[in-house]
Amino acid sequence: MKTRILSILLCLVLAVSLLPAAALAADTGLSQEWQKDQDFTLADPAPWNLSELKQVVDVTDPRSVAAYWVWAVNRLVDDYDDGMEMMKYLFADIEPFGRGFTEGGMSGMAGWDSYFNERLSDPDYRWLPRAYFEGASAQNGFKPDRPLTIELYYNGPNTETINGQTLEQMGRLNIVYWVMSHAGDHQASITLSKFDGSDRWYVTNGTASTALFYDQRSAVSSAALALAGSTKGDDSTAAEHQKRYGGEEKENVFTDVEETAYYFEAAMWAYNHEPQITIGYGGGVFGPKDDVNRGQVVTFLWRAAGEPEPGSRENPFVDVTEDDWFYKPVLWAVENKITAGIGDGKFGPDGTCSTAHIITFLYRAATGDTDGLGGWYEDATAWAEEAGLLDGLDITVSPEVKCPRADVVEFLFRQLAE
Repeated sequence: MKTRILSILLCLVLAVSLLPAAALAADTGLSQEWQKDQDFTLADPAPWNLSELKQVVDVTDPRSVAAYWVWAVNRLVDDYDDGMEMMKYLFADIEPFGRGFTEGGMSGMAGWDSYFNERLSDPDYRWLPRAYFEGASAQNGFKPDRPLTIELYYNGPNTETINGQTLEQMGRLNIVYWVMSHAGDHQASITLSKFDGSDRWYVTNGTASTALFYDQRSAVSSAALALAGSTKGDDSTAAEHQKRYGGEEKENVFTDVEETAYYFEAAMWAYNHEPQITIGYGGGVFGPKDDVNRGQVVTFLWRAAGEPEPGSRENPFVDVTEDDWFYKPVLWAVENKITAGIGDGKFGPDGTCSTAHIITFLYRAATGDTDGLGGWYEDATAWAEEAGLLDGLDITVSPEVKCPRADVVEFLFRQLAE
């Protein structure tokens, strides 16, 4: 009898040891619901920063972590700092043969690859991550529909293989999803892991971010590439984020600035900046479509810089006096080689600024480069494109195109706002 009981027990042990890894994983907390191909819809608007991300991501659900990981990598394109902060929150480096891990990655770069520098600076590459969201296609410049939705495909074989290697020995439960780009059908796998004693999931393979920037340009036409390069990935507004996520409310003091306008946040930033960059014309009027003259532009720049005192009070211009409201800004701009005037000892404070003038002033103020190897505004234009100042704006940088006030504050906001 004892022999028979021992034989039965031995058979039970062998049966359990032969169970597939998927069954073992399910017993330890890998929900059957997670092991399905499915769509995951992000919050609308999708989070801009870490504070907003923490309000919507469910770190106990690997699907949520995977989907928001794709979004965080996409966010690098529009705002590097915010994208990286979100990536570090979702990512962990694991010890290959141990139970330890480091939140955010040991390097603090969350799966970073050096060629990201090329991808983020070149419009031909920057659209790649957003091509993984539903609704993105060559026909619309790979601009996803809102709310953003990502197709998650369960990778059963890889999940079972990894769990077979790490579950018992290291106390690490894993699940692998893959996502597919709508440009060239490229697939990117995302491995997620959670550790003994915790319900939180992390992205744990550094190649997950690298793969989302995989070069797929050859799969689309030159016309589609041009459209993709000019399409901003996220068209959500500050008003939408305020409504969903809260935070410091910025009262709209202007009657002619709609909260849905692309320059709304920039106008509020300029008004609330210390010192104020602009208060408008008074009476709640901002004048977003009005032209900007040279005196106004250097004053905007001077205020954005903190109203520094000019190092010299020597006035080189016959059309600028000490009583003028733009007197100090002009001297400061000359001192910093942002402008040398229009010739014949004149500054031309009332002269209307073109888009070429505005971009060149910003370029010189930011870089100190006054030589310009490619013409007086061509280098500045290249700098503005690389810095993202022109992204999503229907604007041509040219001496012949006037620059409205809305675009001036938008440029300043994109360059200087934290």
